[in-house]
Amino acid sequence: MLYSYLMKRFFFFPIFLCLMACQSQEQQIKTLVNQLGDRAALRRTQAAEALVKMGPKAVNALIEGVSDENPQIREMSAWTLSEIKKPADRIVPALISVLTDPDENIRVVGSVALQNIGEPAVPYLIDALTAETAEIRLNAAYALGEIGTPLDAILPALINTLTDPEWNVRRLVVRALATIGTPAVDSLVVAFNSPNADLRRMAERALNDIGTPQARKAIADAKKGLADR
Repeated sequence: MLYSYLMKRFFFFPIFLCLMACQSQEQQIKTLVNQLGDRAALRRTQAAEALVKMGPKAVNALIEGVSDENPQIREMSAWTLSEIKKPADRIVPALISVLTDPDENIRVVGSVALQNIGEPAVPYLIDALTAETAEIRLNAAYALGEIGTPLDAILPALINTLTDPEWNVRRLVVRALATIGTPAVDSLVVAFNSPNADLRRMAERALNDIGTPQARKAIADAKKGLADR
């Protein structure tokens, strides 16, 4: 009997306390996520800062938060996830889903949040360039241009998207390439020499937007090459 009592007292009780602590933290995280929708900006900021300190432990609740019916919670959850950053394989897909939010402001926050993640988001954003939804494709292109590296992955993906069927997507791809600037010129020259007229036109637009002497010379040389064919 004494042995049984001691086992319960000194073995199982600490486990019970641990479980209680874990449950308490889970409830605390849920409370903080709800606080992201508070009317007071200070309370929203305090909640976000507390969740960032909790790190990956808060990710599950924040991923749920990006689909909450309260737009303020969706917006703040997206940004808070981008501050936590890891694990990227869970956070980035959740942020990409934000790019189709019905609220335009939240879509913008989703794009900026992906930029805040940086290079770990790049493979997911490249995949998003072929998404069915144009809103995802154009925001992915914009984010890739802002992140800018690694160029060997980003440039081919953006060049391939210059022929997207949607004008707004092509426009954002041109902007992304212009943001990358001089490092994109050589790839755009290759595109400018393509037999695809649409690709040539968009490549020329991107080179014009880059506007450096190297880009202008590339346009002149490419046009001369086409005329000599």
